[in-house]
Amino acid sequence: MEPTEPTELTDEQLVAKFRISADMGIFKILVRRYQARVYSIALRTLGNNEEAEEVVQETFLKVHQSLDKYRQNALFSSWLYRIAHNQCMDVMRMKQRTLESKAVIFDPQSGSSAGEEVSTDSSRDTVTQLADRTPDPAQKLDINEQTQIVEKSLAMLPEAQKMVLVLHDMQGLSYQEVSEIVGTSIGTVRSRLHYGRLKLRELLEPYFSNESAHVNFPITAR
Repeated sequence: MEPTEPTELTDEQLVAKFRISADMGIFKILVRRYQARVYSIALRTLGNNEEAEEVVQETFLKVHQSLDKYRQNALFSSWLYRIAHNQCMDVMRMKQRTLESKAVIFDPQSGSSAGEEVSTDSSRDTVTQLADRTPDPAQKLDINEQTQIVEKSLAMLPEAQKMVLVLHDMQGLSYQEVSEIVGTSIGTVRSRLHYGRLKLRELLEPYFSNESAHVNFPITAR
C-alpha cells in the first residue's frame, strides 16, 4: 500500500507524482531531502561558500527542468548528484578559463607576478605553505582545526581524485553510485580513490603525529 503522506514516498514515487501534477510542494520535498547533501558536495569540491550555494540553486533548477528526462532504471539520487557534479565542473572550468585569460608575467626574483592579486582563498594554499605552518607535534588540534586542515589539503588534490574522495569517503556513497555520477568505471573510481587517499595522507602528514595520523572524514548521514 502506497504511503498517504508525500514525505513518506520514495524519490521515484515523488518524481512520478510531480510529473502528473506539477505540484511544487512535491518538488520541494525532493529539494529538502537533498539540498544539504548537494551543498556539502559543492563546498568540498569548490572550497567556496558562494559558489557552492550557486551550484545548489543551479542543480535544482536543472533537475526541475529535466525531470522528464529522468529514467527510473537509475537511482534518482545518483541522477541528481551527477547534475550537481556537472555544475561543479562547469564552475571550475569557468574559473580556469578566467585564470588562463590573465596575461601575467612571473617575476622569479620576488616569487610573485606583476599586477598579481594575492588570493585569500585558503583552498589555494600550497603544500609548502601548509608545511610552514606545521604545529608542534605535541599540540593537540581540536575538531574545527582538523576540519580546516583537511579541507585545505583536499582542495590541493587533482579534481578527479578530489571528487571521488568527497563522494565516497565524505558522503558515504557506494562505488557504483560514484561511478554513475562521475561517468567512469568502478575500477577507475577505485584507482582515483586509492591515489587520492595517498596524496591526501601525504599532505596531512606534517599536521598530525603518528598516533593521530588517521583522520576520520565527516560523513553525511544518508
